[in-house]
Parts: sequence; C-alpha cells; structure tokens
Amino acid sequence: MRNRVSIIVAFILAIVFVLFMMTFQVRYDEVAVLTTFDRADEPVRNADGQIDPDNPGSLRLKPGLYFKTLPWPIQKVETYSKRLHLLEDQLEELQTADGYAIIVRTFVGWRIEDPYAFFRTLKNVPTAEKQLQPLMRDIKGVISAYRFDELVNTDASKLKLSEIEQKCADQLREQLARIQPGYGIQVEQVGIRRLILPEQTTEKVFERMRATRERMAEKARAEGAAEAATIKSEAESAQQIILAFANRKAEEIRSIGRNEAAGYYKVFDQDEDLAIFLDKIRALKNLANNGTFVIESDTFTPFDVLMNGPQQQLQQAQPQTEDAVRASSR
Repeated sequence: MRNRVSIIVAFILAIVFVLFMMTFQVRYDEVAVLTTFDRADEPVRNADGQIDPDNPGSLRLKPGLYFKTLPWPIQKVETYSKRLHLLEDQLEELQTADGYAIIVRTFVGWRIEDPYAFFRTLKNVPTAEKQLQPLMRDIKGVISAYRFDELVNTDASKLKLSEIEQKCADQLREQLARIQPGYGIQVEQVGIRRLILPEQTTEKVFERMRATRERMAEKARAEGAAEAATIKSEAESAQQIILAFANRKAEEIRSIGRNEAAGYYKVFDQDEDLAIFLDKIRALKNLANNGTFVIESDTFTPFDVLMNGPQQQLQQAQPQTEDAVRASSR
C-alpha cells in the first residue's frame, strides 16, 4: 500500500516536472520569445512593417499557456513586459543660454515595440537601459539652448518646459532610428525629473528678483506720480472754471445791486435828512446785534436819534418827504 502511494506521488511529480519543462505561460501584459539554442525565428511582417499575428515566428504575442517542442535548456523563453519602463538619468550640471548654472535630472518613459528586434539586439531590460543612458546625456544639450527664465519662472506663460521635453523626445527618437539594426524600442516620453539651482545661481536669481521688484516699484511710483499730476491738473482746471463762473456770477449780482442802489440813491437824494435818519437807525441795529457798547451819546452821531427822539426827527423829515412825493407825482 505504501509503495503504491509513493508511486502515485512520484508519477504526479514527474508529470508536473514535465509540464514545467515543456510549457510556459504568457500573461496579458507580456510578450514572449521562444528560442532554440538561443536563436529565434523572425516573424513575418506586412507591408507596413508590422508583425503578422498569424505568422509571429518565435514570438508569442497573445496571453495563454504554450507548449515547447523541446525541453529546457534547448528551448528557452524570454518574456518582456508591455508596460511602460521608466529610466532616470543621473544629476548633471548644465549651463543655460544666458549663463546660469543648473543641475538637471531627466527621465525617459519607453516600451518594447518590437520584441524580436529587442531580443536580437539587447536581450534584456538592463542592457537596454545601459544603451539609453549615453543617449539621454546627449539630449541634455537641448536644455542648454534655453534661457533660465524659460525653465524657472513664476509666470507659467513664459515657461517652455513642455517644448523642451518634446524636443528632447524627438531628438532621442531620431538617435534610436539611426541605430541599425534597431533596438525595437518606442520612446513615449522624455521629461525633466528634477531641477536644482546651485548656490551661486540662487544668489543671482535673488539679485535678479530684487532688481525686478525694484523696477516694478519704481514703475508703480512713476505711474502714481503721473496719475497724481493728472488729478491735480484736472482739479486746478475745474477750480479755474468754477472761480471764473463764480466771479461772473458775483459781478452780475454786484451789477444788479448797483442798479438797485442807484434807484434808492435817487429817492434818498430827494430827502437827504430822511436818508441820514434811516442810516442812523441801521447803524443802531448793527450795534445791538453785535454786542453791548457803552459810549457817550454826544460823541457818536447815531445816538442823536435817541437824544432828539425819533418822533421829532420823523416830524421834521415828514413835510420834506411829502413835498418830494408830490413833486415826483407831478
């Protein structure tokens, strides 16, 4: 009984081992290259250069379980991920077009576009990254062609990072296209991972920012002075207009007053004593309104009205007034 169990277990293990040696699995995010003695059959390509899915050669493009015709190590399987690979370069100091020193780290996002060409030239991902690193250093010359304010600026409209990254990606694609045979790599994106300012550059940036702020402040002061001068000029102009209008109006009022006063003077000329009497009465009213005065009556002319009595003076002035009225009626 024990021997039978051992035989069954051994048989199962043998089947598992054979399956392991003769089968392999390709996941949905992978492609595989089945090699025989480390050689792979080239796939058939259509007129556009694309791999024909019906004649993939040694490639296994669809996910699933596949069988080998010969066991390992005669036949081997190289699997490659379809996902995006990210490669970062080392920090490197560059100089911008306007003389500023910057430290830049770039990155490349790439994927395997042609598994057969990739296997034939590079074999694996670490080898591919070694080949890409010197090309990444070459494309940093694109960054040096731009000014510092196009890389670092508080105004987003003046930044040209997207343009720089696009030019770097185009240049890297051109470099890969010139390599024969091709690597089978497709560059998806090139970007600036990190940008650091050395101490000397930081001091220059602060000085430049300070100078910019001073220019802005001077411009604001100049604009304020100009606006103040404009407001003052407008106010003075308005003042002149108002004063001219007021002077004209006052002259009109004085002219009307003189005309009216001339009529009163003609009446007063007819009876001077009555005019003098009324003038004294008005003087007394003004004194009463302005305060209390203690003055000798015989030294101040208006008080003779009080000494002689208003009725007496009115009686003296009345005949003359009536004569003047009768003369005017004739």
